[in-house]
Amino acid sequence: MSGNTQTVVVYVSEDQVFSEPILKDFEKATGVKVRAVYDTEEAKGTGAMNRLIAEKNNPQADVYWANEPIRAEVLKQRGISVSYVSPNAAGIPDVFKDPEGYWTGFSARARILVVNKSIAEKPQSILAYTDARWKRKAVVANPLFGTTTTQIAALFTLWGDDRAKAFLEAMKENETKISTDNGESTDLVASGEFDFSLVDSDDGVNRIRQGKPIEMVYPDQGEGDIGCLIVPNAV
Repeated sequence: MSGNTQTVVVYVSEDQVFSEPILKDFEKATGVKVRAVYDTEEAKGTGAMNRLIAEKNNPQADVYWANEPIRAEVLKQRGISVSYVSPNAAGIPDVFKDPEGYWTGFSARARILVVNKSIAEKPQSILAYTDARWKRKAVVANPLFGTTTTQIAALFTLWGDDRAKAFLEAMKENETKISTDNGESTDLVASGEFDFSLVDSDDGVNRIRQGKPIEMVYPDQGEGDIGCLIVPNAV
């Protein structure tokens, strides 16, 4: 808490459209004022994390709400965060929590393919990015930011460096478009400019609710496939 005014400063990487109502509900339930600092969509995750790193010797935030666990883990490794085991997290499976209490995962979403409804043959795997049938027809958010970073890190862990690097090179050779963020990727698919993109499930759900002509495909669900990546928020 900051000072004697019962104010908590929260740096937030989760989309403001989702996080702000929850923080408002917290204010109503507790009487504690929340001063939230939100990441931009383009700098999702890295903006707040880099600010926390820069403020290490003069911390301004009380809580960091990460949109995935990787940046929370970086803060742990750099000695910026402290351990806290919340009694409210007792029911969350251990697989979604840091064993030393430096972050707790919650509110997971899936990494899915959004596909334009006009496409007759729907891609069923992230390997479609390397398929010549979709050359110049696929888009992905910049892998240096947000949950695309998490996806790529997971592939390096699962496949190893050589195969993961080969996959990225094949995506490049297939002339995959790089967008600024998952939202832009989803909109480019909805407009028909591209056939599909790998994004977060909330991006797909939002556009479907808006009546956009897209479908959601949970990738790699066949026997022996790598499966669909689930990405929790972390605090």
